[in-house]
Amino acid sequence: MAKKRASIQTDDEFEIFKKRATALIARWFPQHELLIRTDGKISHLKISKSMQISALIVLVMSVGWGIFASFSYFIHDEIVVSRNKEILEARMAYRGLLSEVHEYQDKFSDLTDELSKNHGLMLNLVEKNAALQQNVKSAVDKLETSESRHKRIVIAKANLKQKLANIQIELKSLNNHNFSLKGNLNSVTTDLESALSERNLARSKSDTLSGIIKKLKNELTELNRSEIAVLRKLSETTKGNIADIQYVLNYTGLKAAKLLKKKKNSRSAQGGPFIPLNSVTIPSEKLKSILYNLNSQIEQYKDLQGLMKRLPLSSPLNYFTISSHFGKRRDPINKRWAVHQGLDFGGIKNSSVYSTAPGTVSFAGRNGKYGKLIEINHGYGFKTKYGHLNKILVKRGEKVDYRAKIGLMGSTGRSTGPHLHYEILLRGKHQNPWRFIKAGRYVYKRK
Repeated sequence: MAKKRASIQTDDEFEIFKKRATALIARWFPQHELLIRTDGKISHLKISKSMQISALIVLVMSVGWGIFASFSYFIHDEIVVSRNKEILEARMAYRGLLSEVHEYQDKFSDLTDELSKNHGLMLNLVEKNAALQQNVKSAVDKLETSESRHKRIVIAKANLKQKLANIQIELKSLNNHNFSLKGNLNSVTTDLESALSERNLARSKSDTLSGIIKKLKNELTELNRSEIAVLRKLSETTKGNIADIQYVLNYTGLKAAKLLKKKKNSRSAQGGPFIPLNSVTIPSEKLKSILYNLNSQIEQYKDLQGLMKRLPLSSPLNYFTISSHFGKRRDPINKRWAVHQGLDFGGIKNSSVYSTAPGTVSFAGRNGKYGKLIEINHGYGFKTKYGHLNKILVKRGEKVDYRAKIGLMGSTGRSTGPHLHYEILLRGKHQNPWRFIKAGRYVYKRK
């Protein structure tokens, strides 16, 4: 019953709505009749409600279509103008890229010429280093020879002093003998003459020995002077070599004192009371002082030479371009600002990668975003890393020489194309590799 009542109520509401709609249409669209008179004839034209509604719909649709067409026309012009602007900007960007490509080609040719020159300078450096080691060795041999000669002269001087003392004793005995002869002068004339002859002979021997001693002293003085001159020259040469090495280290931003600090602390302990050296004017003491200073300089030079052999001063590639420098940069993948802890060398895939200094391979394999990675420990706290390799040619624990071929360039890991990611670390802290490469170029030019 309830459903029936609801349906009846719905039907009543529909009939009421229908009547109201019919009344509204009749009110707004009443039937019109037009009288048309032609040639004396009268025609009747009735305009019904349906015709009026249809005409209204056609009129509304025409006005809407006109508005839509006008809006589309103006919007289309703006779209065409914006597209033309984008095409013009794209052409300008394309021309800028072409100019940058030409500039990079010129830089690449310049770097190729410079690297060919640096290769010859590197060979000269190696030859000069060998010659310098030979000179140091010969200087050390001369120093040892001069020390042995000095010892022989000291021994000869001691023997001469002993002989002089014996002669003085003999002279005293002769003087005593002369006094005894004077007491018996009247009785023993012949003995007096013999004593006088012995005294004259002793005096002549004494004069001769004094001349010999004076001559030996002069020779000893000249020998000391020549030894001091040789040692000073060797000292100046060693100082110059030390200054050159320290200048190269300063060029990389490093301090030799900090790098060699641990080695100096590991030397044998020393001590004793402080006794100032006041008699440096004595030749032997002056020679000892110069020898001591030279010894310390040679030790410092040997330490710096060992350090220089372990410094990664060359580039890991023969031919390259720098695609990303050390420090702040935009990430090539997500375009966000980031810290770049090495250098990216652009080049051809499978280009040879070389070790920049002798050392031991501490890692060789895949390492996350680095892709295929090689890490080399060079000593003195220095390590180098070579990332995104296509192929690894060494194993962990293997010892490599300077400029040994260790891998081939690739694009493994988090990479956008073939390149080499190169890092230098000093006691775990990243360094700017470009400073070391520039310092190496300075060394080659100096040599």
